Amino acid sequence: MGRHKGLKLLSLLLAVALWFAVGVEEPTETTLGVALELVNPPQGMMITSEIPASLQVRVIGPGSAIRKLTQARLAQTIDLSGYKRGRHSIPLGTKTFNFPRGVQVTRVQPNPLNITLAPTTVKILQIQPVLEGKPPEGYEIAGVKVRPSEITAKGPYAEIADLKFLSTIPLDVSQLTASATLAGDLDLKNLHLTLQDQSPILVDINVAPKIITRTISGVPVTAQPQKARLAPAKVALTVQGPMLQLRNLKPGDLKAAVDTGNLAPGRHRLNVSVNLPASLSLVAVRPETIEARLEKSR
Repeated sequence: MGRHKGLKLLSLLLAVALWFAVGVEEPTETTLGVALELVNPPQGMMITSEIPASLQVRVIGPGSAIRKLTQARLAQTIDLSGYKRGRHSIPLGTKTFNFPRGVQVTRVQPNPLNITLAPTTVKILQIQPVLEGKPPEGYEIAGVKVRPSEITAKGPYAEIADLKFLSTIPLDVSQLTASATLAGDLDLKNLHLTLQDQSPILVDINVAPKIITRTISGVPVTAQPQKARLAPAKVALTVQGPMLQLRNLKPGDLKAAVDTGNLAPGRHRLNVSVNLPASLSLVAVRPETIEARLEKSR
């Protein structure tokens, strides 16, 4: 009997030792990312300070509990009701977080949480498109229109009171050779603004050929329908039109003439007429008149 009692006691002791080995876990330490949610800001107020999206919370506790926390979506809500305008420092102590029993908070970053509340106002602001670069050679911006032309914004009174317009993020026009509509975004910089209208901002950019004026000398003049001796036989034409077309234009590409129809033999002072392509316009002819000498028929 004594021997059996000894074996039973030994078995009991082994069972207790095994239970402690399984039931008592080694402590685990880690850093948890806890989403930060600020609720119930006072009416007519808004947060103007930089607020982190999450808190970095250092914890220590049983391994199983820590593993569950790392797999869960954690969030910490801070109620701002009752807070006044100005800067507030909110301490985040170890009792701020509702973690399972046995899990201890050893460090919170940032801590304290600094929040600035400012009074807000609503204002209608013009939208000003900003263009970057220039169209390729031979083209130019003929007009710019933004849709909508204005937007309603809400923000801190100190930021928005003297604000007249909001600029777009620069739009690249360096490759445009034809009119286009580009989608734009507002450049809010460091402003704490909330836009009332979330419709897209469209910028209509009218791109046209660049118009220049050029004087081309040595353009030959012909007499029609009767032949005549002309003095001078060449004129200078000042022409206006697209740069890419005008810059390569040669005197022989242009047509100037005088009308010798129904004229008697002799000397005549005649106006020079010019026939140009539809894309070009005549600015001046020098000289405007020339002398035509018609010989008697033999």
